[in-house]
Amino acid sequence: MLHYDELKQAVDNGDIKGDKVSIVRKDGQIFDYVLPGEPVREWEVVTIESVADVLDELYKEEF
Repeated sequence: MLHYDELKQAVDNGDIKGDKVSIVRKDGQIFDYVLPGEPVREWEVVTIESVADVLDELYKEEF
């Protein structure tokens, strides 16, 4: 499962650019993010979501 701090650090480091991020969900919860060019396993479903919305959701889950 992805944590708020992990995604925030990726944004701050410039690994995630722009206002969208590719997200993998597992059982409806955010499981991981996928960087451009990074391979995706065939069973993973990836959606493109707003970075702000994902950070907000992760923040609410943790705090």
